[in-house]
Amino acid sequence: MEDLYQQGFPVPSLFVNPPADAVLYTEMYIDFARKAVSAIDPGIIQRIAANIQLSFVPEKEKESEVCFINSEEVRPEFKLSFAPVDLSDYILAVLHHSYNARHKPIPETGRMSIPYPKDAVGFWKLVKLGEKLRHDQDLKILPE
Repeated sequence: MEDLYQQGFPVPSLFVNPPADAVLYTEMYIDFARKAVSAIDPGIIQRIAANIQLSFVPEKEKESEVCFINSEEVRPEFKLSFAPVDLSDYILAVLHHSYNARHKPIPETGRMSIPYPKDAVGFWKLVKLGEKLRHDQDLKILPE
């Protein structure tokens, strides 16, 4: 998994233990993601967008009958943009893998970093994992 990224960026504290009700309802999670991602420096988001060669959009368009660009059926290499909810799922997947799955301690400084995604395919793989964790209601990132 480590080969999917390059250097890291700081994790906003909101991601460490997301509110329990954010996992219960998709709309609440989207609001959480928007708020949490807004705490990330815009320059970092621009770098992520450049690395994965996608545009960052403030809100994900709803899937419609005419345009399927945000459909699960669209292969990652054909997606054109990512939204706060996608970046949030990416961050949650990396945190889960780095700290929860490995039982790795939180850095003493309390500062954690997330590796920049290297490409869109790796980014979307982790977004899908983060989304699965969220749907499984397994958003407890750090051990107590």
